[in-house]
Parts: sequence; C-alpha cells; structure tokens
Amino acid sequence: MPSPDEPHQGRRRPGWVPAAAAVLVGAGAAVLGTILHLNFTWIGGTSTADGAWILPWGAVLALLLTGSAQLWWTLKCSVPWAGGVLAISAFTTAMVLGNWPGLDTLAVAANEYTLAVVPGPAIAGTVWIWGIPLVAILTMLAAQPLLRHPVASD
Repeated sequence: MPSPDEPHQGRRRPGWVPAAAAVLVGAGAAVLGTILHLNFTWIGGTSTADGAWILPWGAVLALLLTGSAQLWWTLKCSVPWAGGVLAISAFTTAMVLGNWPGLDTLAVAANEYTLAVVPGPAIAGTVWIWGIPLVAILTMLAAQPLLRHPVASD
C-alpha cells in the first residue's frame, strides 16, 4: 500500500486491454457513423443540374463522433497507439458495413452513375469513408502534446 506522501500510481492495464477496447469503441463509432453519415442537405435547389450543391452534414458529424471517440480513448488509456487501433477498427467496420452483401445498402459507391443519379448519398459516403483516415491522423497529432503533459490527478 503506498504511503500518503507518495504520488498516486494508477494500476497499469495489460497491453491487450487498451487494444481490445479500442477495437470495440472503434466498431461502435463506425456503426453509429455509418447510420448518421447519410444525412445531407441540398443548398440552392434539388439537383446538381440546377447548380445546387450538397452539404453532407451527417458525414461531418459522423467524422466528429469518430475523432472524439479516438481522442477520448487515447487520453483515457494514455497509450499513444490506442487511437490508431481505434481508427483502423472504425475504418474496417465502415468498409464492411458499406460492402455488406444483399439488398440493404448502408453506403453508396461514388462513381459516374451514382453521382448523376443519387449524388447526395454518393458524396456523403465518400466524405465519410475517406474522412476517417484523415481525421485519424489529425486526431493522433492533436493527442500527442496532450499525452506528453499529463494532468495532475488528486
């Protein structure tokens, strides 16, 4: 038992606990993000032929959710690589959900046909899927200075 004069030493988790939890949190964020990402708004009309453009606000919120989960878990477990594991899990889960076999489609591919017929979901899906790695890198960079200067606990 440490004496009251010694600083508080937290119990160190085994190396697999932060990784396993990161996989679960990443998969959960990806499921929620995949559901959320298809919300978008037309601005200036209802067709790209009319000069309207699409605001994929659901994809932006989904990326904010994933980045927040990544930053939270990295800082919570104080393991720098945990955010990377979470991001890999989120990206993999989102890709699996987007390519799930059958008629229930959770993502729309961005190709010439879908951009012409259903541009909103195609753009939102592209922002969501390819935004995950970008947000992951930015979040890992933002977490590094916070890990180097831990907050004193009472």
